[in-house]
Amino acid sequence: MRLLHKYHEFLIYSIFGCLASLINIVSFNLFHNHWHLTMLWANTIAWLLANLFSFFANKAVVFKAGGHHGWRFIKEIILFLSQRIVALLLDNVLMWLGVNWLRWSNLIVKTGDQLIVGIVNYLSTRAIFLHENGPLLRRMEHRRQTPPKKSTTKKTCHSK
Repeated sequence: MRLLHKYHEFLIYSIFGCLASLINIVSFNLFHNHWHLTMLWANTIAWLLANLFSFFANKAVVFKAGGHHGWRFIKEIILFLSQRIVALLLDNVLMWLGVNWLRWSNLIVKTGDQLIVGIVNYLSTRAIFLHENGPLLRRMEHRRQTPPKKSTTKKTCHSK
């Protein structure tokens, strides 16, 4: 049970990461193999759909980083998607190498690259959502572990 508690955040992230990867793979398959978009266009559109899902899932469920409005929300989504652009580049490179150079099936390559990209995404996503909330989370944890202080002042009556 301790292990489950210790890695709870990662396990929840993994479940939603698998769902995002599934969205990515199914979308890619639809756009590339059925609607015949080029591989890079299909990959980019699939990336966008999966990452929009991932942003809201990570924010609300995995890292419980509230606030779905205002400048903080805009800052988080910009940071999230801009960080994920690096993952998109990695994704596109892996797809190109696997399909064009190694001549593997695009769905096999897509599935494999989602594992690699998923690990990269976890590390950076965690940093984005917990960076803003870090000082607050540390204060809350400290308060939870520290017993309340007893008052040391004596009550006295003053008469005039």
